[in-house]
Amino acid sequence: MKLPQSCMMVAAVLGIGGCAGEAWGKTLRVVSYNIDCADQGSDNNITGSTHSVPTVVQAIGLHHLGTNAQPVDVMSCEELTSTTLSNFVMQLNIIYGAGTYAYDKTTDPNTGGGPDGLIYRTNTVQVVSARALKTGQTVLLQSNGTYTTAYSPGGGSNGVPRAPMVYRLRPVGYGAADDFYMYVSHARSTSDDSVGDARYAEAQEVRSDAKYNLPLSAHILYGGDWNLFNGSGENAYKCLTGQTTSDGINWADGSAIWANTNQTQACDPTSKTTPPTTTTWGNVAADNASYLYDDATEGSYAMTSRIDIQLPNALMFAAYNSNGGVQLAPDTADPYDVSNFPAAQYPYAFQTFGNNGSTTRGSAATSSSNHSLDDLASTVPSATTVYADLQLTGSGSSFTGSDHYPIVGDYIVVEPPSVTAGPASQTNNVGTTATFTVSATGTAPLSYQWRKNTTNLTNAGNVSSVTTTSLTLTNLALGDAGSYTVVVSNSVGVVTSAVAVLVVRCPVITVGPASLPDGTAQTAYNQTNTASGGSAPYSFAVMSGSLPAGLNLNTNSGVIGGTPPDVGTNTFTVTATDANGCMGNSNYTVVIANPTITVGPVSLIAQGFGTNGNFQLTLSSTTNTGFEIQASTNLFNWTNIGSGTTDTNGFLFFQDTNAPGFPKRFYRAYWPLP
Repeated sequence: MKLPQSCMMVAAVLGIGGCAGEAWGKTLRVVSYNIDCADQGSDNNITGSTHSVPTVVQAIGLHHLGTNAQPVDVMSCEELTSTTLSNFVMQLNIIYGAGTYAYDKTTDPNTGGGPDGLIYRTNTVQVVSARALKTGQTVLLQSNGTYTTAYSPGGGSNGVPRAPMVYRLRPVGYGAADDFYMYVSHARSTSDDSVGDARYAEAQEVRSDAKYNLPLSAHILYGGDWNLFNGSGENAYKCLTGQTTSDGINWADGSAIWANTNQTQACDPTSKTTPPTTTTWGNVAADNASYLYDDATEGSYAMTSRIDIQLPNALMFAAYNSNGGVQLAPDTADPYDVSNFPAAQYPYAFQTFGNNGSTTRGSAATSSSNHSLDDLASTVPSATTVYADLQLTGSGSSFTGSDHYPIVGDYIVVEPPSVTAGPASQTNNVGTTATFTVSATGTAPLSYQWRKNTTNLTNAGNVSSVTTTSLTLTNLALGDAGSYTVVVSNSVGVVTSAVAVLVVRCPVITVGPASLPDGTAQTAYNQTNTASGGSAPYSFAVMSGSLPAGLNLNTNSGVIGGTPPDVGTNTFTVTATDANGCMGNSNYTVVIANPTITVGPVSLIAQGFGTNGNFQLTLSSTTNTGFEIQASTNLFNWTNIGSGTTDTNGFLFFQDTNAPGFPKRFYRAYWPLP
């Protein structure tokens, strides 16, 4: 967390093409560094025996911003010669290995003060595109694509003398949604007028270019050597950060000066606030904030000004943007710099490399009070070596170091969650186990919440792992069927998976026996239904039709029992329901028939008229006991004249009291009794 100035180096990470799908990590170290080669007319600080500036860049990769240390991913540079970038990359590849670093070969047409350029680590970043902006005073882009004259309240020097560069960068393994844009400027120096009109014009140019040439949700860094000698009161700084300038123009994203509200105004990571806003400084002793200074490393101007900047727009801060992308990393702990640069005071992984405020204003980089690089005490290169290499010494073909400090920020690629696979619909039998699994990508930590029919599930009963990538349901019941989804979330987004349908299928339940035997009227009936194939216990019921009169079904045992009083035919269906609610059935037809009648030997003997005038009959039987006695005068029409039961000896004595009234009468015995 600090800011240097000078040779602004911006580390960014990008990847496209063949690297797609191989996301390498989360953090990009972005550096802005004015390396002073054009002013000196030499690359000796790179190619000389001390290789001072490459050593500084190596040390930046060892230095901790909070708890993180990693090699530089992107570095923007100013004040270059025609050979600076190639020499710089060659030296870095000697340190890190062939092909590790490359530079963008897009030509910067600027000649005054040397062109700007960009170096990047090839396995983490790639340049998607690069272009130079305009020079001169007609640089304020309008929404219709035309340019108009930039505002110039000072009336002195104005116009953009050195064309800013803008680079579109992409982290390797990520897509276009994670691109970010870096403007690299080397604004007019002391030759500007008192209010900095030329620098103001350059700020208008890059802001308007971002407004009308970049996508709606562009992530933007404004970096470089802006020569902000008048401090935060400079119109250039106010224009970049969306404030009102001395000419009364409001440059905020939503002001009338703009034709859209795209978020292009910058926020200042040195503001010590979350979310960040702007910083106030005047490049004077009254600032009482030496941690801001990044110009120069030695001499009478040593650490007296903040003139180099690296300002992200709001979308590069999680506090303003919940949709992810490349964002400035938060700094939650500074174990290597608790006393001078605590995270509680400096909430972002951003700082001037080599200046943590431990030295007073006007101190050289090599001051004994400088504790900026205490974490490099035992590294190679060591802090002592790096302080010396930071500081400008000599001139021309013998110079080393630079008159600017590097500015360093760590940026994380924050990815909203995205479901890449699953969950899949499935069909399971009752009593089995179902598992739904989802695969998701996004910046960790990812949180998971499984739902059934849009209701959040809890770990209870047969449901478990409701906040993991795999939901488990054991011993499935019919009630577990439904639509399942998982909500995946992280700090910047929420996504709901596609619906997975769970079908819970019953097993085949067989109800037996295949058929039931017929019954006999007035005879006890007892048959047992059985069930198999499901989960016990079973319950039984008559689903349709009816049992014969006098019979009942025991719902627990499946027994059909009772005594049918009458003959008849009944068709009915018996169902069996198992413990999980699954059902099976069987159809039956049961006939209740008359009992088999066995008659004989039976004899009916006429005994003639008795003394009382009644006609007497004697019936004997060894097999049947109850008889009806019927009489007829013509053997066709029979009338019941009485009934009786044989005695223990098999005899029944019967008298026809009406016989005297008939000239003739026939008799017969009928069994069974109705």
